[in-house]
Amino acid sequence: MITIPTLNQLYTGILSDLETQYSSSISLFGKVFLRALAGTQAAKLKLIYLAIGNLQKNIFVDTADSVEIGGTLERFGVIKLGRLPYKAMAGIYTVTVTGTIGGVIPASTTFKSDDTSLNPGYLFVLDNAYTLVATTDTITLRALTAGEESKLNVGDTLTATGPIALVNSSVEVATISTSPLAAETIEAYRTAIINSYRLEAQGGAATDYRIWSADAQGVQKVYPYAKSGAVCEVDLYVEATTADSTDGKGTPTAQLLLDVEAVVNFNPNTSLDLNERGRRPLDVIVNYLPVIPRAVNLTIASSSFTTAQKATLLTALTDAINEIRPFVDSADDLDYKNNILDSNKVIGVIINAIPGASFGAITIEVAGTVYPKYTFALGNIPYLNSIAYS
Repeated sequence: MITIPTLNQLYTGILSDLETQYSSSISLFGKVFLRALAGTQAAKLKLIYLAIGNLQKNIFVDTADSVEIGGTLERFGVIKLGRLPYKAMAGIYTVTVTGTIGGVIPASTTFKSDDTSLNPGYLFVLDNAYTLVATTDTITLRALTAGEESKLNVGDTLTATGPIALVNSSVEVATISTSPLAAETIEAYRTAIINSYRLEAQGGAATDYRIWSADAQGVQKVYPYAKSGAVCEVDLYVEATTADSTDGKGTPTAQLLLDVEAVVNFNPNTSLDLNERGRRPLDVIVNYLPVIPRAVNLTIASSSFTTAQKATLLTALTDAINEIRPFVDSADDLDYKNNILDSNKVIGVIINAIPGASFGAITIEVAGTVYPKYTFALGNIPYLNSIAYS
């Protein structure tokens, strides 16, 4: 790709060309029209360079901008994936309501989550009118705000925004019928597009499970393995995006596992002929399993880092450890293998984050046990739990 020159570089180059053309030095004082002309032309050329650079950037999927800022990324996705980025999905909840038998809750009645709820102050609506058939009954509410920000837990309470005849205003969440899902980020969408180019469908190989699972909203990555000691059986470990996980560390919800099962079995693209939508080979049993986050605790000896440096290290080490993931021989590129955590990796991150840093031995503890080196395999994924300085 071209290197875009600075405005000063363009200005200096134009001046140099003019001085060469007229075999004369252009003065800084007096009649400086040519300097003004050079500045104007430099600004015009800068715009042209920026336009060319933007064009070059947007002909490649790995660098393209979103269409929202004039890019082409979604055009790649529509062509290759057949879809735009997933939008946020609203949660749907079954709530317990009490009142007099025969009491009617009108359609479009809204309830507001109480201050004691996981996310207070959000509105939820009853889409269809309901008549109580028992003094303690249940109704279904839909969040008016899509995504994780309005998520509720079982046991959270809500209050109707207006009085309802023969029905108590307070209700309690009994079950989560449909878990809310965050909108797909541009970078997650970009990764899905890149994987669709890199991974080749092979009729049931490990790469197929990666391709198929990408059709389930909320999936970060899956790790397919042939189950040890079994025939025609696959263990498919599912990692959720941070926003859509139950713990912020990648653990998927039960609903997400069901969604993955659905898209592995059947292509959700309804524009295809029904006979073309089957995916999973008939003789294969798939076990849909959640990933297992493993806490990583680091101890850095003989260090004298400042508070600001410790904050820098926390960010750098968190990012580095979050990139470590199990390696799937039949689906991952050996050049990008990154499934081992050892002291050398930690030392490299520290030196890159704080050049010239002075420190001693590194101790790595994974899930409560100290290891000189730990290889993350199957469904085990790491997350940085703490850093101790001694």
